[in-house]
Amino acid sequence: MMARWWFVLGLCLPTLASACDFEDVNFSAEFEGGKLSQCEQLGDKHYRLTTVAENYPINPSPWYAFKVESKAGAQEIAIELVAEQGRARYMPKISLDGDTWQTLPFTVVDQQFQFSLALGEQPLYVAGQELWTGADYQQWMTTDARAERFTTQVIGTSVQGRDIVAMQAVAEDNKEWLLVIGRQHPPELTGAIGLLSFVDYLAADGALQNGFFDRYNVLVVPMVNPDGVANGHWRHNVGGKDLNRDWGVFSQPETKAVIDYLNQQLGDDERLAFALDFHSTQQDIFYTLAPDSGAEPVDFVTQWLDALKESRLSSFTVRERASYREDSDVFTHFIGRTYGVHAVTFEFGDNTPRELVRHIGQQSAHELMLLMK
Repeated sequence: MMARWWFVLGLCLPTLASACDFEDVNFSAEFEGGKLSQCEQLGDKHYRLTTVAENYPINPSPWYAFKVESKAGAQEIAIELVAEQGRARYMPKISLDGDTWQTLPFTVVDQQFQFSLALGEQPLYVAGQELWTGADYQQWMTTDARAERFTTQVIGTSVQGRDIVAMQAVAEDNKEWLLVIGRQHPPELTGAIGLLSFVDYLAADGALQNGFFDRYNVLVVPMVNPDGVANGHWRHNVGGKDLNRDWGVFSQPETKAVIDYLNQQLGDDERLAFALDFHSTQQDIFYTLAPDSGAEPVDFVTQWLDALKESRLSSFTVRERASYREDSDVFTHFIGRTYGVHAVTFEFGDNTPRELVRHIGQQSAHELMLLMK
């Protein structure tokens, strides 16, 4: 028996749960980070699954994450995965527990991913990238060296009322701040992994780190868009806004919470020294501020990237792309014009090996602390 479900003007009839429940198999996205919009059975053991963006127009970064359960014992099914008004960006990955992932063999036909799933008694998870959601961040922030180096603070709430949580390390005599943010765009997981690794290295107990925290206060907001992450959005928050186009406008509670909290922390004689925003894109790249931004010190980022180039970064190319627009509401441009300091959008490639991402995150933190001594 074939079933079909359509998404029309934000309404769904019947529910996704019933429409994706077939005679031999069930597809579900009823978990945090899940995303599945349409299900259709094309034939025996052959299904088309569609992901639809949260709203349009949108920068197409199609996200999907769903669970598959067999109702007919061991069987192999064929999947066509379609991204409406876009093409699937993230190569499919599979997991038995939602924690450990491996890539799934696939082909691309007419901008669709096609692959097979061998089902058994245990459900399978399929997603464009590994799942890393609110509970994962909470556990990460409050364990190991991070809990000793940082305190956590709810600095605001999202459109849907989720906590926006910051980590901070503050010393009474410190006058300069480092700001690190991430996950403005929900699916960009390599950027998230890079941020985690960067902060883990900052939090380590070492002479370099201790000296750094003796001079600088640090504010980290690892997940600026908790609603987008929880709802499996491609790009936006629940307000339909690309948060990385809302700095200066502050029409959304997420960006406003970050900037209000930062400004509250900056005393009359304190200043922001540097800011980093972690993302993912097709390749590893650093988006920096052009010289006409007026950011000081003029050669600060050049020195940092040169140090990275000279360190042992096999299989990694340091690519820089500098720009600046006075009217831009991108985070880095806002930081440059408002605080007169450098900010960098640190982009990791979608498919950069995870161990390399972690290594680069650590090495970039190492070189930054050396530069800011």
